[in-house]
Amino acid sequence: MRRRTLGAAAAAGLLAFGLAVLGRASQPVLSRVPTTSRVVALTFDDGPQAPYTGQILALLTRYHDLATFFVVGREVKQFPGLLQQEVRDHMEIGLHGMTHLNLSTVGAAHIVRDAERERQYLPTVAPALTRPITLYRAPYGMRTPRLDRELQAAHLTLVLWDVDTRDWARPGVRHIVRQVERLVKPGSIVLFHDGGGNRSETVTALAILLPWLKRQAYQAVTVSALIQSANG
Repeated sequence: MRRRTLGAAAAAGLLAFGLAVLGRASQPVLSRVPTTSRVVALTFDDGPQAPYTGQILALLTRYHDLATFFVVGREVKQFPGLLQQEVRDHMEIGLHGMTHLNLSTVGAAHIVRDAERERQYLPTVAPALTRPITLYRAPYGMRTPRLDRELQAAHLTLVLWDVDTRDWARPGVRHIVRQVERLVKPGSIVLFHDGGGNRSETVTALAILLPWLKRQAYQAVTVSALIQSANG
């Protein structure tokens, strides 16, 4: 996701393209993972961005939690050290495109080429990324059957979510916290943002939510670890 400059049009487009089909590790799209384990995946889009990414990493480290960061290539160019810190902190890196393209404007083939460019670029910034990146989140959450097919051909799993905090809209810390408390369940994928604007509400909400998740006996893990927890 990114700055919501498209307003109502983007929201309509998001509804038109739809959210994800329930996924398993072998499927090309997922929005949550069926599991009886009390694990959830916290995901962050549009970064890295100072100071918010660093503040989020500090909170995750404090509570011994992991997350998946769907980074934008042009933001990595601006803040390469933050990508390197994410990798050092054992966070998972996913693709969000080099330039945060709009599927409805450029089409599926262009989206996948942009993702491939980013997949080749990121290890040049963070050489510790030795394994191919296989997780992708489409900007604005948009998808079509053709994009699903092209991502699958590129060996990329499209990761969406089942808990949208709507933090991109800066709805207030209380709203962000309530969204998670109300909707999260085992196997959830939770959507946050660490870039694309002022994310101070996200940081403050996360400081409340991480200990709350612990009290509910949840562990925050990467998307890949969540997939591995799937019921047989």
